Amino acid sequence: MSPESRVARFGSRAGQIVASLPRVLRHAVARIPRFGPIDNSSDRGRPRFLVPENRNRDTQPETFFDAEFLRQLERSHLIAKRLSWAGVKGEHAASRKGVSLEFADYRRYQRGDDLRYVDWNVYRRLDRLLVKVFTAEEEMNIYLLVDASRSMAVGDPAKLAYAKKVAAAVGYIGLKNLDRVGGAAFSTRLHVPLTLGRGRKQILRLFSYLNHLPCGGETELRGAIHSFTNLFPHPGFVVIVSDLFDPGGWRAAFEELNAKRYQVLVIHVVDQQELEPASWGDVALVDVEAGRERKFFLDDDLRRRYRIEIENYFKEIESACASRKIDYLRATTQLPFDEFVLQMLRQVSSVK
Repeated sequence: MSPESRVARFGSRAGQIVASLPRVLRHAVARIPRFGPIDNSSDRGRPRFLVPENRNRDTQPETFFDAEFLRQLERSHLIAKRLSWAGVKGEHAASRKGVSLEFADYRRYQRGDDLRYVDWNVYRRLDRLLVKVFTAEEEMNIYLLVDASRSMAVGDPAKLAYAKKVAAAVGYIGLKNLDRVGGAAFSTRLHVPLTLGRGRKQILRLFSYLNHLPCGGETELRGAIHSFTNLFPHPGFVVIVSDLFDPGGWRAAFEELNAKRYQVLVIHVVDQQELEPASWGDVALVDVEAGRERKFFLDDDLRRRYRIEIENYFKEIESACASRKIDYLRATTQLPFDEFVLQMLRQVSSVK
């Protein structure tokens, strides 16, 4: 249980709280992990995109990593598994054939083939017309979607701080491999996006965008993903970094991305105390996003049942991702960040 949870003693009311446990457990996944200080601010009247306010901006330098860590990141590559959406030349070997500097194979000449690609040396030796085939080098669009809802402020370090570093690392890998990188943060809806770009300037823009990203609003993953696919209709590689604590559910969002042929990597960030509540006795938990409060008696049996509920929740996400060929990783913020990026991240098929 996070330090933001409020613990109070209720004495003789404990019996009434225990009687309500079955209903509490039915909502354990949706409500218990998301506790923290109540914020009653409203998003009513905001524009279509959420705009960070200047007073929330961090004054730290526009960087996340030292030079040595950046050099280690450059050894990693993001792998395009769906290349029908790839664009101009980059560094991703495609399954289709095209003109490039990298020779792949020969095939028989067919009427209409470009004579520039006939190997005339082979023709002189074998009296056969063979055409050179090249592996097309392709570019990916990499979209970073970072959960910036209020629940991401929970933890030590905060989940959002961890998510920013993960997104910065993945984006840096893509930009060093000549891909275009962009994306957006989301909560109640999509924040003002980072437009697609490449090169050194885009690295600085990416770091600045993430560094100035505040927390706010509830999680509306389905609506945010729908807005994203309308804003970035060209399919590419989508990296979602979120705690996935969304009352409306995450399944419809994943289904939309899958149906529209985006390649997806889900990085599920959780705080260790969300997995193992530490308090015991009469407690009051506050939903950090919606402000709802639930009071009950937390004993060893309820903690055990809570662990079962949240493990089943994780298994449900893993199963849904596997059935849709979505790469999925889960990490607690207590896992050293460099270990996650340099070792654990390479366990999925879309990173090497």
